[in-house]
Amino acid sequence: MKSEELRKTSWESDQSILPMKQGNACGGKGLAVVPESKGKHSPYTEADRGVGTQLGILTEKARANPKLRFTSLAQLLNEDFLRGCFEEIKRKKAAGGRDKAPGVDGVVAEEYGKNLEANLKGLVERMKAKSYRPQPVRRAYIPKPDGKQRPLGIPAVEDRVVQLGIAKILSAIFEADFLEDSYGFRPNRSPHQALGEIDRALMTKPVNWVVDMDIERYFDSVPHDWLMKSLGVRIQDPSLMRLVARFLKSGVMEDGKLAATEIGTPQGGNLSPVISNIFLHYVLDLWFEKKVKPTLKGYAKYCRFADDFVVCFERQEEAEAFGKLLRERLEKFGLKVSEKKSRIVEFGRTAWKKYQQGSKRPATFDFLGFTHYCDKTRKGAFKLGRKTSSKKLRAKLTAANLWLKSIRNATKLTTWWPVFRVKLRGHYNYYGVSGNMREMQAFYFKTKQMAFKWINRRSQRKSFTLETFERFLTWNPLPQPRILHNLYAFS
Repeated sequence: MKSEELRKTSWESDQSILPMKQGNACGGKGLAVVPESKGKHSPYTEADRGVGTQLGILTEKARANPKLRFTSLAQLLNEDFLRGCFEEIKRKKAAGGRDKAPGVDGVVAEEYGKNLEANLKGLVERMKAKSYRPQPVRRAYIPKPDGKQRPLGIPAVEDRVVQLGIAKILSAIFEADFLEDSYGFRPNRSPHQALGEIDRALMTKPVNWVVDMDIERYFDSVPHDWLMKSLGVRIQDPSLMRLVARFLKSGVMEDGKLAATEIGTPQGGNLSPVISNIFLHYVLDLWFEKKVKPTLKGYAKYCRFADDFVVCFERQEEAEAFGKLLRERLEKFGLKVSEKKSRIVEFGRTAWKKYQQGSKRPATFDFLGFTHYCDKTRKGAFKLGRKTSSKKLRAKLTAANLWLKSIRNATKLTTWWPVFRVKLRGHYNYYGVSGNMREMQAFYFKTKQMAFKWINRRSQRKSFTLETFERFLTWNPLPQPRILHNLYAFS
C-alpha cells in the first residue's frame, strides 16, 4: 500500500487514541479526555490501607475500566507514602546510583534524613496548601560516545521524594493501559525481553525489512501541553496535575543562572521516565496498534524500549510508507526524527539468501546497545547475530579507562579493586547475551590491560611486573565473561 493510500484510510483521525483539543498545561482545566464512568472514582476507601495495597487498587480499577478517570490522587502523597519513597532513594544512593548527587540546595539524602519526620510533615502541609514549588534542577553532564555530553537534571532531595511518589501513582494507573510491545520503565520488564521479541520476530516470522528510527533529543523536546493532555486521559485530579506541571516548569540552574523549561522533561529525575513513557504510549504505541496494523497486508512487529524502537515489516512498500508517515506523526507532536540515526534496511532470511547468491552483505541495525546482523548457523542457514555495538564498546572502554585513571591514587588497591570487579559484572549482566561472547572477551582483556597500566603509574617505580600481576589475579581474579541471557528464538 502506498503512503498516500495509507494516509487516507487510517491516519486521518486521532480521536480514538488521544483527544486533539489542546489542554491547559498548568492544571486540569480544559483537558479533552475520554468520557468518564459513573460511580465513585476514589482509588481507595480506607485510610489505613498500606501504600502497596492502595497502588494495587489503582491498577485493578484502571484495568477493570479503561475509561475511568481518577480523582483524589494527591492525598496518597502523605507522610507514610513519602517516607517509603525517601527510603527507596536512600537505597539507590547506597547502591551507587545518581540519587547520591545533591540538587541546587546542596542537601544530600543523609542531611535531609536527620530531621526526616519534620521535613515530611512540612512538605505535606505545603502540598495541601498548594504552596509547594519544586526547586530548579541542577544541570550536570555525562560524556557520550561521540565526544558530546548528555545533559542531566539533578533535583533536590525533597523534590526527588515527591517525584518518586507521583511516578509510583502514575505507573500504577497507566500500567493497565500499556501494550505488550512496550518494555521501558515498567515493572518486571527488561531490555533483554525486548531483544528476545525482536529475535523471535526475525527468526520465526516473514520479516524482510527493518525500520530503525531514532527520535532526536526526545527528552528535551517533549511538548508540555501534549504531555499533560496524555496524562489527562486517566487523571482528573487538579492537585496532582498541578504538581506535575510545576515540575515541568521548575527550570534548570547552570553556573548560577536559571533557565526556563518551556519544553522537555529533564533526564535525571524519577518522574521524567514515567511521564515520557506515557506520552509515547499515545504518540507511538497505540497509534501503531490501532491505526497502522489494521491497514497492513503483510506481517509487522513493533517493539519499543523508552524512546528506542524498531519496527519489522514483511513488505518493502509498507516499511517505506511507515517511515514517511512516522515523520509526520512525530512532527505533529513536536518531535523530530534524527535523520543521521534513522534508516530502513533490508534484513532477514530473504536478505541473507540474496547475499548467498552473490548480492552485497545485508546492512545492520542497532537496538538497545547491540548491533544486529545477518549471521549463519553451522549448517549455513540464516541466524540473527547480535554483538555489542562498536559505539557502546568504545564508550564503555573509555569510561573504564577514565575511572581507573582517577581512582589509582585516590585510595588503596585493595579498596578499589572489588569495585572494579563489580563494574565488570555489571557490564556482563547487560551484554552477556547469546552470540556476544567475542565482544565481552574483548572488553575483559582490554580492561585488564588498562588496570595493569594504571596500577604501574601509581609511582615512578613499577608496582607490578606481568608475572606479579598475574599472581595477584590468581588471588584476586577479575570476573570472567558469561552468557547470562539466552535470547535465541529456538532455544
